[in-house]
Amino acid sequence: MTGRTTHRLDERGTVRDWLVAGGWAETVDLSGVLDADGPPWGPDGRWVLTNGPDVTPLKARLHERWPLRDQSLPAVVEGGEVTYTGPTGAEHQGTWRRVHTTSDGLVDWSEFCFTPELRIAMAATAFEVDQAEWRTLRLASTGPVLLYVGGECVLRTGQVTYMEPAEHEVKVWLPSGVTEVVVCSWQIGFRECRQVVRLRVGGLPVRVVVPSPGADERAAEFAEQILDAVGTPRWGMTEPEVELTGPDGVTVNVHCGPIERTVTLDGGSVTVPLAQLVGDAGVGSASMLTTGEHTVRVSVPGSPLFREFPVAMLPHGRTAPVGGPEDWRREVLEHAAQGPNGCAAELAALALNPERALRPEALERSLWMIENRADCADFEALGLLHLWHRRHDARDHVRKPLLGLKYWIDQPGLDAMCYFTENHQLVWHTAEMLAGQAFAQEVFRNTGWTGERHAEHGRTMAEQWLTRKLAGGYSEFDSNAYLAVDVLALTSLVEFADDETVRDLARRLLDKTLLTLAFNSWYGAHVSAHGRSYVQTQRTARLEETASIMWLCWGMGALNHATLPATVLATAQRYQVPEQLAEASKVPQEWLGRQRYRGEYRLHHDLLSRPYSSDLVVYKTPDAMLSSVQDYRSGLPGLQEHIWAATLGPETQVYVTHAPNDATHSSARPNAWAGNRILPRARQHRDTVLAVYHIPQDDPMGFTHAWFPLSTLDEWVSGGPWLVGRRGEGYVALATAGGCRVLTTGPNAYQEVRARGAGTSWVCVVGRRAVDGSFADFTAALGEPEFAPDGVDYRGLSLHWTGPFTVHGRPADLGDEQLHLDNPLARVPFDTP
Repeated sequence: MTGRTTHRLDERGTVRDWLVAGGWAETVDLSGVLDADGPPWGPDGRWVLTNGPDVTPLKARLHERWPLRDQSLPAVVEGGEVTYTGPTGAEHQGTWRRVHTTSDGLVDWSEFCFTPELRIAMAATAFEVDQAEWRTLRLASTGPVLLYVGGECVLRTGQVTYMEPAEHEVKVWLPSGVTEVVVCSWQIGFRECRQVVRLRVGGLPVRVVVPSPGADERAAEFAEQILDAVGTPRWGMTEPEVELTGPDGVTVNVHCGPIERTVTLDGGSVTVPLAQLVGDAGVGSASMLTTGEHTVRVSVPGSPLFREFPVAMLPHGRTAPVGGPEDWRREVLEHAAQGPNGCAAELAALALNPERALRPEALERSLWMIENRADCADFEALGLLHLWHRRHDARDHVRKPLLGLKYWIDQPGLDAMCYFTENHQLVWHTAEMLAGQAFAQEVFRNTGWTGERHAEHGRTMAEQWLTRKLAGGYSEFDSNAYLAVDVLALTSLVEFADDETVRDLARRLLDKTLLTLAFNSWYGAHVSAHGRSYVQTQRTARLEETASIMWLCWGMGALNHATLPATVLATAQRYQVPEQLAEASKVPQEWLGRQRYRGEYRLHHDLLSRPYSSDLVVYKTPDAMLSSVQDYRSGLPGLQEHIWAATLGPETQVYVTHAPNDATHSSARPNAWAGNRILPRARQHRDTVLAVYHIPQDDPMGFTHAWFPLSTLDEWVSGGPWLVGRRGEGYVALATAGGCRVLTTGPNAYQEVRARGAGTSWVCVVGRRAVDGSFADFTAALGEPEFAPDGVDYRGLSLHWTGPFTVHGRPADLGDEQLHLDNPLARVPFDTP
């Protein structure tokens, strides 16, 4: 035993192996830097708390107030105790735990903070050199850090960034032997909190040493080689079992939740039963951003090293309707009544059994969010307001919290609640209007206003919002997360608004929203391009927040944890789901639809002042769907936009992104799969998408990559520039210069594809047996795209970074009538009443 493990730097000099402690959270009083009762706008206004990028200068000021403290450092040894004094004087305890970073090299403590939190974390490792020499250390972070080398603080920075870490450089003298390296990290979280550090070593390499009692570095080196060759070829599981691939004959330990097994990879793979693993590991709230994921930890016996692989247990889904509307409603209600969202569960239970008593404990999380002004409290407020109207035995529980809530940016209070995104705006306006109506003659504690005044305040803004969106459409176009939230708010207005104008506007927009959902979905999968999306919903349509709504409206989709929107729709008494939806959701032999949205952002609502627009194309057949948004802000920074995708099934979604990092959680925006660092230029002509990407020389990852989940296909082939797959009678083909390389190890094994060439241009084509013949015929007919550094030409289509998109030499948009909706079932101009 050598009592340590040793590791190499990666090819860019990045340290990948660390011991970490934290992140620890401390509560902070913001009143010393912002006025809770003063003007909400202006340089010192509290509006900054509602927007991640805009709050960055305030975070720097808060660091000046509560900086990281110089103090004695704990001994660096795996499993050792850690004691650390935080900026506010709070004492934190923990233990050093091992981390192996993903390929981006980022040690990641990111967290979604529902309430303001000061977050502290530590990372430690050691460098070993035989010959003393200078090295250049480049430390990247999204927040202030202290860097200690050999016990001495060699770097101190107060810089704060939103998502991309800033790099700081320092030269250090490393004596021969082992030198400890410790990083202390500071951040403040207002909702999505990106807290990461990365350390690179310039000059000659060093050996990375992780002190670990009982470890043997030779055994650990062998274990690392084995673990780096292990993969999980299927992220989404319909049965409680996970497949591992790796070197033939290797024995590994597998740990997931309560399950621990030792298995051998006979023939290079093994399927591990996870019989006790069920459901979704996410929290039960109306915020709905659960990932469905569980973590499988794989280790080699006799070594402390491990690798972690996320997998998801998928909920029940349906791609063909069974029964009729009453059956679908009952299924949604029965599912919601057993679900984790308390408001939805109580509403559903009442609808199924009017004699059922209220369970006050089911509302605890919703009430906690209201009382603590946690982000997404507005979603919970609508759930509670539905209960107030539907169940008189709920009124005593919800009255006091709703009377104390802050309902808009211009009202007093310092909090981390989001107001400015499109969906939150309507939910807040709806909650304020309905709460004001419910308690019209009472005084709301936060503002001192009567309910009547709150109702009018919310009504005015709700009417403006509804009028604008009805005319031009959503800026968060076809979000498979937030369209469900829009449905929640719109249904609430139709059901409970006293104002007839608001009710009528809400009803019309709800009809239109559900109709476009039918237009832009495929067998209960909302797989169009999206203005905002999350990783889990791009890997399986079963986790889309719109899935349960589609189940209710046309009998296809999935029953997942996003139950509140579907439940309020299922329990609606005034609103009737249009009968035409079931017909509109049917997939014809061929569908080509276009949806154009446009509008204006407003500074005091959106925190932006510019036009917005989107141009969505949807092509679908009984066997495949292809969708993209045309020329959407190409060349500008991305966030959560899903620009294009081909779909052959709920889990068979194919798309390409320009990744800024390896993260998959929602506090990295954009991340490895949701969004793009720089938005591409994409154009679609019927069954074909061309997409061109710009990758700067200093790009942090330096590549684009594709999600192409081979395990969900019936067969696939690779040849020339093409990777081609078949599922059922549907085909999808993806091409890039130099061809596609399928990753065979890691958490994305046989699911992630990289370009062998530059990866700046991609072609995607869908087809079907009924039109294109056999799979072999389809593959043989694909031909060779002509790739150039700035674009691609294929089958008479031409797209380059500059110049028009042409079809057989003619600009595609020449003479087009710019309709709002244009498809086989609807031709709607803008400004249609």
